[in-house]
Amino acid sequence: MSDAPIRNGDLARVASRSLHLQAAMTPERMQGLGFGFALLPALRRLYPAPEACGAALRRHLSYFATHPVLAGYVLGAAARLEERRAAGEPIEDEAIDATKRALASPLAALGDPLFWATLRPLAGLLGVIAIAVLPPPAAGDPDLRVLLCPFVLLLAYNAVALPFRLRGVARGYADADRPDALLRSLPLREWTGFLERAGAFAFGAFLAFAAVDLDVAAIVRGAAPRGRLLALAPLVVGGVIAAAGCRARPGRSVETALLALGAAVLLAIPI
Repeated sequence: MSDAPIRNGDLARVASRSLHLQAAMTPERMQGLGFGFALLPALRRLYPAPEACGAALRRHLSYFATHPVLAGYVLGAAARLEERRAAGEPIEDEAIDATKRALASPLAALGDPLFWATLRPLAGLLGVIAIAVLPPPAAGDPDLRVLLCPFVLLLAYNAVALPFRLRGVARGYADADRPDALLRSLPLREWTGFLERAGAFAFGAFLAFAAVDLDVAAIVRGAAPRGRLLALAPLVVGGVIAAAGCRARPGRSVETALLALGAAVLLAIPI
């Protein structure tokens, strides 16, 4: 064991490694391997001897599951408890596991609605809207707007997710002795409500762009049969995608609807 405290650089390395938390998921341990990999810089600081470090690492390779964006809070708390244990405090394995579980389950329950059900569809929606607001290329030129969609999606998603990832380890380390206070201090519900309203506004804007690009009015005005078929085709394809997606994944109907509308708009854009 070592009396050397964990340094800020160690916590920064733990935070950077937490980005790979799900790189080695297994049905038996879920994120357990990634958790041990992320925590290893702190364990090496606390347990210089290879045998002691290996024993500490094995304690954190068991089953672990939480939302990956919020896993840093659990990593920080575990690092702090290991630091106290290395300093000689009588902290048992069960106490560390209990703290990990006390944080992991609520963070998963709060993180899924925020990041998966709200932020991810909104980020994708913003990427599609970014294509719609830019003018189309000249005839014969490549449509470089398609490169903008994934860039805007990643930028919008990580603008919210990265601060939680990068600050989580330090916050969890500082509040390891007060997991209930830590959970109450996180503005996850407030972020979810704000992003839900932003998503509703963006969805309305997307429907407006879709109505313009699909040119449904051509059907009402009584265009030629070929024109009617061309105007209806994107709507039919979008409906088929939505129906198949909702049947396969009923819990992700919002994302499926956005995917279907996006496909319909892209099919309707003249090439």
